[in-house]
Amino acid sequence: MTYRVELKGFELASYTFAVGEPTELAGRQVIPVEGHTRNTGLAKSITKVDDRFTSWIDVATGRSVRFQTTEYATGSDTNIEHSIMDLAGRDGDTIPVSFQLNDGAPEAQPQLVTQAEIWDYNTLLVMLRAWEAPAGTATSLEVFRSRFLWKIDVRVHGKESLVTALGELPALRFDAHATKLDRKGGKFPDTPERDFSIWISDDDGRVPLQTTAETDYGNIKMEIVDYQPGIGARLRP
Repeated sequence: MTYRVELKGFELASYTFAVGEPTELAGRQVIPVEGHTRNTGLAKSITKVDDRFTSWIDVATGRSVRFQTTEYATGSDTNIEHSIMDLAGRDGDTIPVSFQLNDGAPEAQPQLVTQAEIWDYNTLLVMLRAWEAPAGTATSLEVFRSRFLWKIDVRVHGKESLVTALGELPALRFDAHATKLDRKGGKFPDTPERDFSIWISDDDGRVPLQTTAETDYGNIKMEIVDYQPGIGARLRP
């Protein structure tokens, strides 16, 4: 799946979301899922963006075993941040997090959590693809985006018709409110809360079609422009 990322109608970046072949990790059968964003056009002259967010999702449970990110530090064209969230290594209410800047030594930044199930951004999208519930149904999740944890309150808004580059499609819309958390699970200081919405196609493909989100610079829209369905054998009927 390929998306165009826009701010106030100005194209900033492209984003791809790809599903890999089944493999093994930590003794489990997993499927790698990767999001990759790169800035495009004139946006390249402002800052460097070439970031990857990779999850290994347990085939049996649909939960993330490991979440790994590689991204340019904010405002830098040279410093690259590497983070590993070892969700399978959870010990009680603590998830091991490793952070490394460029080629420096890894630094442990353990994250306290409060919920039984912890997600990352990729597995959140996969979960929403499978969530069917009446309008108004809501839940609260804890989700890693990069090495930071966010509390996400998400609600089923309902069914809509959405016009995209692929045509007008039936969609199920989810609205969410996000609060960034610190390492102890409290609200991260001096960080505004965010609202965002996600549209998933209301058909047998269940394809993420569009995301809109608040930022410090205005509302960003991420809209699908290309979809190539998988050709591999289904793991389940």
